[in-house]
Amino acid sequence: MTGEFRCVTFLSDFGLSDETVACCKGLLLRRGVTLPVIDISHEVPPFDVISGGWMLAGAVLYMPVGVHLAIVDPGVGTDRKILVIRSVRGDLFVGPDNGLLIPAAERTGGISCSWSIERPPADMGQVSPTFHARDIMAPVVADLVGGNPPEKCGIEIPRGELNRFPLPAPQASPGKISGHVTLVDAFGTIRTDIPWNLLGKLGDSEIKVSCGWLFSIPVGRTFSDVSSGDMVALEDSWGFVSIAVNRGRASDMLGFKPGDPISVELTIPGRP
Repeated sequence: MTGEFRCVTFLSDFGLSDETVACCKGLLLRRGVTLPVIDISHEVPPFDVISGGWMLAGAVLYMPVGVHLAIVDPGVGTDRKILVIRSVRGDLFVGPDNGLLIPAAERTGGISCSWSIERPPADMGQVSPTFHARDIMAPVVADLVGGNPPEKCGIEIPRGELNRFPLPAPQASPGKISGHVTLVDAFGTIRTDIPWNLLGKLGDSEIKVSCGWLFSIPVGRTFSDVSSGDMVALEDSWGFVSIAVNRGRASDMLGFKPGDPISVELTIPGRP
């Protein structure tokens, strides 16, 4: 099985101010992982499953088939499950059963099978109730990379028993698409789960955005299509609607945060 995988990826909300990330990566090395370990991000806002899930999904399409360790785990130490999910593409995702892994699995073909890790491997040693990433998940990742099949890591569970991603899918109705804010990036750009292709060909149109109040935003192809400090609606690099400010921060101007409902309506210049 080792030959199936070309990388290990790692995403968390641990930050980089202490040793937690290094402990997990060091353990992977100690247990024989020689594949490149790619850090997607360790700056997921604490406990923010929505942002973490969206980052993982955005990154995984640009990774080779691999084993993906993702940890944003507000329920660490509780009876929540720890999962191994196989996607149709052949990737394995390891992380808590709180919806975090679902968007990335769906973007790699959908879920083909999933397992609940019922107990740590026998040689894992003592397990801290507050650091399952180090003591359970990272060792499981190492075992999977080393050729241990996922069915030997836990008990198979039906997809219907998995916790869903916290946001429902966007909904389209005549003239309106409703979705959610999924992420605020380092530049303050507001990213959403509304597929840009649902908007059709906009040309020089504007869109009306509602997130508690209704306002119009010009549509652009790049940030510089508007003047410095002005707002613009763009197709982001993953094909979804985003709201940005040229050389500014849309999040500071609008105050939107991950999970906020947002809807988009199309407008044509000269018409109400």
